[in-house]
Formats: sequence, structure tokens, C-alpha cells
Amino acid sequence: MTETAIDLDWDLERSRARRTKRWSQYDRDIIDLTVAEMDLPVAEPVLAAVQDAVRRQAFGYPVADERSEVPQAASEWLTEEHGLTVGPDRVRLLPELMRGVTMSLRHLTRAGSPVVVPTPVYGRFFDAIQVAGREAVEVPMRAGDRGYELDLDGIDRALRAGAGSVLLCHPNNPTGRVTDRGQLETLAELAARHGARVLSDEIHAPLRYQPDFVPYASIDDNAITLVSATKAWNFPGLRCGLIVFSNPDDARLWATLPRAAVGGMSPLGMAATVAAFRDGRPWLREAVRFLADNRKLVTDALAGLDIGYTEPEAGYLAWLDLRRFGLADPAAHLLRRTGVATTSGADHGTSGNGFVRLNFATVPGVLTDALDRVTDCLLGG
Repeated sequence: MTETAIDLDWDLERSRARRTKRWSQYDRDIIDLTVAEMDLPVAEPVLAAVQDAVRRQAFGYPVADERSEVPQAASEWLTEEHGLTVGPDRVRLLPELMRGVTMSLRHLTRAGSPVVVPTPVYGRFFDAIQVAGREAVEVPMRAGDRGYELDLDGIDRALRAGAGSVLLCHPNNPTGRVTDRGQLETLAELAARHGARVLSDEIHAPLRYQPDFVPYASIDDNAITLVSATKAWNFPGLRCGLIVFSNPDDARLWATLPRAAVGGMSPLGMAATVAAFRDGRPWLREAVRFLADNRKLVTDALAGLDIGYTEPEAGYLAWLDLRRFGLADPAAHLLRRTGVATTSGADHGTSGNGFVRLNFATVPGVLTDALDRVTDCLLGG
């Protein structure tokens, strides 16, 4: 390991050279701040593990979960860094987290029951619910002192009306809100009262800016948790996610599902995941510092302006409230007028109408240029 774990002189051309979705959706004159990946080099331990796997030509079918190193490495990480003590026997592999959501809804919740979704939220949640053959019941979050908070009364009403599960994004995408212990405890009480299950997607948790984080499963011993190293260590294309069962009965049932339902992991992704969890802490610490600096660029650029924004507590997404400008489609307006691509708030549920999501995990100079264009356009500069 060198003195620094990240080459912070990384430039946009090297990101473009990856030829992945991140910088391939638009022409070169567009600043694309939509795709949730970071413009940072891959962590050296992860890169070395993948290079070793390539050298060994590890291109065959993956070994069974219990014969791989992934559950043990994940168990150690979750216990030491995530705040969730869980044995490797409760950790199962997924090709990606939405597969875990779909299969959990189908097999671990009441048949046919609707799914409560606190919004705004990651748009793929709605896709996964649809694939599972369920109905999504949006319960918009409320504005609190620290930003968004769960509408627990609304969740209670939805569960009372027959919903059988809650799909939680914790920390939240797109707002970056980390739900506090008090709200999680009340949510667990509601789930127990109504015989509902809570699925908690905690993929953004390693990218938090303060140490305090309460995994939902540390409160509810009937929880289903979804995690992955691919987001925090920036290798989403390597196909390896994790589902963690608090209830041993869930783990036993999961083991009976057909391989076509839960398989498809990449041996390269498995190698990268073990390396990230075991040797990727120095890189992650520097990545979070880099993101914190970029978060400050966003905060400073918007300070004193009439654009709704609360600093995220985790992740690298800025959630901008542009409702006061009366735009039918703010993201389309900004793309057309400024050449900055943002994600439409409507993709995150009906409560996202009038908002845009902006990925600030890019080169600082590019981010500053994008923010200048956006604020000048909106404020008539």
C-alpha cells in the first residue's frame, strides 16, 4: 500500500476509458451526474484480487456460498464495521440486491400482500416489487429537523390496511438520510404488531460521514438485510451482493430455492468482495474524505440560494428541491438549458416530483462547473 490509498489526480478521461454506463449515455459535451458510480480509481486490494483471479482464469461457475470466503469476510465486516453481529451461516450471495428483494418478497412475506415503500427511494425498488408480482404502497417521508424522516403513522395505516412488508432504504437513496434508532425501533414495533417483514437495503452504509449507524437487523430479529461491497468500493459490474437473514428459518428456506432464482454471482465479484471487506478500509476512509470535500462544494454552491437541499449523511447523492421554479420536468429542463444531466425526482416515487438527484462523486472541477451551470440557469444568472 502506498502512502495514500487513492490517486486523487484521477481525471475524467480515465473514467470515460472504462467504457461503462457512467460516461456513455450522452455526448461528450454533457456532464452526466446521473449514474451512481464514483469517478475514483478502484482500490488496490480489489484490483489485485481481480487481476489474480484473471491470471488464474477464474471464469467458471462460482463455488457454493458456504465453500467461498465471502460469507466469512462479510460476517467479519458486518460485525466490526456495520454494527451487526451475524454468523457466516446467515449470509447468502446474490448476483445483485434487487434479486434478493424480489425473491424475499415472493417467498418470505405473506402471499400477495402489498409492499410499503417510504419515498423518495431508489427507483429500482418499484421494478423489483413489480417483478415479484406485488403492489407498491408509497408512504412519503416527512421533513424533520435533520431532513427526511419516516412517516410512521402512514406506515402503520398501510400495514393495518393489509400490506405485509416494508422495503426500507437505509441510508436512503436519494436523500442520504440515515434513519435514527428511535424511528427504527418504532418501525420494528409496527412490523411485529402487524405480522409484517422489513427488508432493509443498507448498501450505502459504508459511505456514511459520521460513525453512528444502527443496522435495522440489530433491532429486529426477523429482519432481512441487503448489503454489498460493490457500491462503496465502486465495482457494481462485478455482480456480487449479499442477503443476511436474522431469522434462521429464512436461511433454511432460502437454501431450498432453485439455483435459477438466486444464482448468477461472478467469481470475479466474489474475489473483489473479499478483498474489499478484508483489505479495503484505508481506501474507503480516503474515499469518504474525498466525498465529504465534494459534499461541501455542493453545500457552499447552494448556500443562501432558494434551492431546497439538506446535506446527505451518507452516500454521494444530492437531492435538490426545485419545486419553487414551477418546472414540469426539472431534469429535462436542466439538461436542455445547461448540458448537465441529473436524475428526475419522479423516478424515486411520486413524492419526488419537482426534485432532481445529482451525483457529486466526480472530479471537483467538473462538479463545480456543473453546479455553476445549474445555479446560473435556475436563478437567472
